[in-house]
Amino acid sequence: MRFFRQPPVWSPLTLRALLAGFRAAWLSDGASACRALDQLLRAAYSPRALYLTDSGTSALTVALRAVHAATGAPVALPAYCCYDVATAADGARVPFFLYDIDPATLSPDRPSLRRALEAGARSVVVAHLFGVPADLDAVRRLTSEFGAIVIEDAAQGSGCVAQGRPAGAHGALGVLSFGRGKGVTGGKGGALLVNDERLATVVSEVWALRTGARAPRGTLTDYIALKAQWLFGRPWLYWIPASLPFLGLGETTYRAPQPVGDLSSLAAGILVQTIPLIPEEVRARRANALRVAAGSAQVRPITPPSDWEPGWLRFPIVLQRTAGKQLSSYHMAAGVMQGYPNALADLPGFGARRLNADAEFPGARLLAERLVTLPTHRFVRGAKIPAF
Repeated sequence: MRFFRQPPVWSPLTLRALLAGFRAAWLSDGASACRALDQLLRAAYSPRALYLTDSGTSALTVALRAVHAATGAPVALPAYCCYDVATAADGARVPFFLYDIDPATLSPDRPSLRRALEAGARSVVVAHLFGVPADLDAVRRLTSEFGAIVIEDAAQGSGCVAQGRPAGAHGALGVLSFGRGKGVTGGKGGALLVNDERLATVVSEVWALRTGARAPRGTLTDYIALKAQWLFGRPWLYWIPASLPFLGLGETTYRAPQPVGDLSSLAAGILVQTIPLIPEEVRARRANALRVAAGSAQVRPITPPSDWEPGWLRFPIVLQRTAGKQLSSYHMAAGVMQGYPNALADLPGFGARRLNADAEFPGARLLAERLVTLPTHRFVRGAKIPAF
């Protein structure tokens, strides 16, 4: 392979976008950038209502507060997913069950989800992990039996499309994230999409109670971090941030909940420029994913639903043995990363609070032990696939 360290994910970012963000944050009131972003997202997702948030975690926090206010019942969360889902559940202070994940598809394990619904869950968070779509049709068939609400966590769903509609537009509520490494970036930020009119009022009431910044511009630190992301995200320079342990690149950690706030005008200005770049990046990711799949006969790739077109933010595979025993410095340099190192049931402090304390999650625990992801971004073209 090429002799440089590969970043695991690349989110398109340009000098033009950085300049637009600077103008929106410090040379104007920022309102025009937020309006332009609102229009872009409404055109793409056609939601009933849209809220721009300071992070995807905040968007999910508002969604969880809203569905709990609407149902008065616990939520069902995936037992294997980004730890920010746990952060959002803690921030929303909602009771929860966990349900298992099918290692072959990264979709909800239906018998496990049914048990959570039978036990009293009346809302379900379904996450599209690593740009691999979850089987939402199967989930909706099941939740319809119980009148449960589906929250579609599309934080990692950039490029996932079904029936001409992007991930985030299919659940009653949809969550987007614009953080670093999410496929489309403004440095920070997120959005909550209200796709079911019946939830519009309760979401509006919950949103009005937020306590974070209402009209933030962004900070100079945010801007410097974005410039560093633009410069050092390239493989030939990525070794510089990758060699600085205090940056925590590639680490998965639980973050304490923060007050929910609005999207910064800095992020809005950047996103107006970067969102139009996504189709080209998604085409490159899909092409690289096909190449990786063709060259990975020794491992088992994840199978997405047939009615979805994946975005392949990263290419996940399940190894035959524990990932930590197979990943070497060679793999790390190639951008191969282990997935989330713990199932949420085993996340200290959080897992013990689940309502189904006696439930087992073999699929989630297998994924925590054996799942790794390979980079698919446009810079990996021509690089060889590392052997396992």
